[in-house]
Amino acid sequence: GFVCLSEASGKAEDAIKKANIALKQAKEILRGDCIEFTREMAIKTEGRVRLLNGLRKAFDFDRLFLVYQPQVSVASGDVIGVEALMRWRTDEGEMIPPDDFIPLAESSGLIVPLGEWALNTALLELERINNTHKTELRMGINVSALQFRHPDFLKVVQKAINNHRVQSKNIELEITESVAMLDANTAVETIQHLRQIGVHVAMDDFGTGYSSLSSLEKFRLSRLKIDKAFIDKINEKSSSSQLPEMIIKLARDLNLDVIAEGVEHDYQFSFLKQLGCDEIQGYLFAKPVLSEQLDQWLIAHKKDQQGS
Repeated sequence: GFVCLSEASGKAEDAIKKANIALKQAKEILRGDCIEFTREMAIKTEGRVRLLNGLRKAFDFDRLFLVYQPQVSVASGDVIGVEALMRWRTDEGEMIPPDDFIPLAESSGLIVPLGEWALNTALLELERINNTHKTELRMGINVSALQFRHPDFLKVVQKAINNHRVQSKNIELEITESVAMLDANTAVETIQHLRQIGVHVAMDDFGTGYSSLSSLEKFRLSRLKIDKAFIDKINEKSSSSQLPEMIIKLARDLNLDVIAEGVEHDYQFSFLKQLGCDEIQGYLFAKPVLSEQLDQWLIAHKKDQQGS
């Protein structure tokens, strides 16, 4: 990373700081080459720093919260679980998209304490839901690469289970292909330990990464999740079904269940049912909602099911 001195204020510290900004850009997008500092980089970096500072404060002052999206059986229409999703509302009431703050939390390391908080919050909600509605719903919880590879990860999971009156069989941790493939051997060992205590592991956004079939067999997962990007390609006029169909067939061969996320239309649901998909989640049934709204939705959905 380098900077033209005309872009610096005349102080060595300023020139080095700007060259370092360019260096970080080079490491991220152009390893093996060099990148020149631009003012746009400085603006972007300052924005990231402000957002990160805001995220730290949000965590300290309870501006982060979880919402829950129901997951429904394709065959019966019954609710079989919910996925916990993190949200951030600023003091001014602005919602910061997860695509903006989650990568920032991961790159800064803040995702480790955030992930532990989300795990405990989700399990507390799981305990409440199943006690209130006399059900055995599953709770899906996303796990980042840093969390999954952290030396205390398994202890954190076990402690969370011990602190809440939930059954480990009702917990499903969701990892991505990239998380699993960063260190396949460690991933296999970690998943094996989770299975030993009864916790399920699903692979989220399957088909967008680069996991090999041989590694996929070793992981011994419980479920594959078809990414919304593939579901979006299913439309009324023509259905680009190759990838969803391949994923479902692969899951069958590996004795895994399949859930499709981002299902928004009846024709998508019908098509996935025809392919043999096990479960779906998406706006067709429910948006991610707060705990109180989830109660109302579960009651209404149960009445609909009984009526049909």
